[in-house]
Amino acid sequence: MRRGLMAWDAEEIPRDALRARLACLQSEMRVAGQDALILYTNFIRSAAVSHLTAFSPYWADGLLLVPQEGEPTFATTLSKRVGSWIQSVKPVGELVNSPAPAAVLGKKLAASSAKRVAIVELDSFPAGLYDDLAIALPNVDIVDGSQTFAVARSHLDDVERNLLNRADAIAKAALDELSANVSSVGVAVGTVERHARLQGAEEVYVAIAPNLDSDRCFIRLSGDHPLARRFAIRASIAYKGTWVRCAKTYARSEEDRAAIARTDAWFDKLIARIDVERPFHDQIAVPHGAHLIGWFAESPNGTRPLSVIASQDQPNVSLRAVPSLILTVILDVDGVPWCGTGLASLAHGKRA
Repeated sequence: MRRGLMAWDAEEIPRDALRARLACLQSEMRVAGQDALILYTNFIRSAAVSHLTAFSPYWADGLLLVPQEGEPTFATTLSKRVGSWIQSVKPVGELVNSPAPAAVLGKKLAASSAKRVAIVELDSFPAGLYDDLAIALPNVDIVDGSQTFAVARSHLDDVERNLLNRADAIAKAALDELSANVSSVGVAVGTVERHARLQGAEEVYVAIAPNLDSDRCFIRLSGDHPLARRFAIRASIAYKGTWVRCAKTYARSEEDRAAIARTDAWFDKLIARIDVERPFHDQIAVPHGAHLIGWFAESPNGTRPLSVIASQDQPNVSLRAVPSLILTVILDVDGVPWCGTGLASLAHGKRA
């Protein structure tokens, strides 16, 4: 179960905004000739359903059925005991509780005379759920609806923009709460998580690179492990179903801190405006004395809150259709290892 507070706030996520997202998706479904679209959700693949309904599930499978016209239906394996609570944090659509959600939706689709049903991320749709749908819909064409959803999802509205900025502010403040003089991994991780949760984060995943001089990889670690003279922490934060990541580099010596501060300022300027019309690798002009080790960019992608969409190994990816962007850059600055991750702003008025 998620440890943070899960609640729907009508001011932060108005019903009208959710209905506008559904209307946008239904418009794309009509263009694609899809009578209905099904989106899968579970604890780690909650993003698509959360985007459309404001509900983030915990430890249970669920399916959202979006018809070409009318209200969606959310079918979940969670029991009826929590049905009233789910409806209170899922302000749009009908709710169905069933141990066989696909069978329930298949029966509903059969009654609607649907001829073409799309499933987002069809290749990774659970086989058991697919079989239940196929049995209920023997004469229906089942196709992949990932592109249909991706086109609709690419539109960033003011509601999501505000949630992203709020989540980003929580992550930054949590990392700023930490002193570079902290000595153990457990204290560092606990400090970041505690601050983020007290500020309203629904979920917090803290990863750490405890010794940047030997390894720049972030790992999940806690306990009384020592921190080296240079280390970095990354916080992945969920706020109202919206996820961001933020990473910060720390050092014990004043000289190292000065180099890190200059690089932090460079990074803040870099992510302040990313031109989606230009290849991203052309926009990284590393500061004097720095050597670029690597970079990668993440964005909401289908059912997953964040997925890598571009990197130094795959740089020629268009950023025009992404709703938001999390950028990670790894440098060596005059011998000081540095890692930074942050929420980028996209040009053309698409503020992430």
